Amino acid sequence: MSFVEIIKMRPDYIGANGRTEAEIVEAENELGITFAGDYREYLREIGLACFDSHELTGLTNTVRLNVVSVTKEQQKQLAEIHTSWYVVEEAGIDGIVIWQDADGIVYKTAPNSKAEKIANSLAEYIGE
Repeated sequence: MSFVEIIKMRPDYIGANGRTEAEIVEAENELGITFAGDYREYLREIGLACFDSHELTGLTNTVRLNVVSVTKEQQKQLAEIHTSWYVVEEAGIDGIVIWQDADGIVYKTAPNSKAEKIANSLAEYIGE
């Protein structure tokens, strides 16, 4: 089951409209990164979603949820973060931020601690 299918079945799922390939490429270019396949599919099919106490970043005019804006802001605050990572979710708890790399690996950062690998994919992160 794909990440998109999984989150659409989650409690309290709310999704937006998918984004075009051009919009996704524009965001990647602005960040100088490549999104993982599961995140690209999510952007293409949904664009932005919240579910089951998660509020994921996406492509939106809402700055606090826009993957480009949030990633740039977090990169300023956390200089040790790999520049190819992008923010998937700001947990809103204890400064925890969830990141993903182009290979789909998911990481967690928190103030005063090193980045930690927490999942091999977004589906694994949300507990497939």
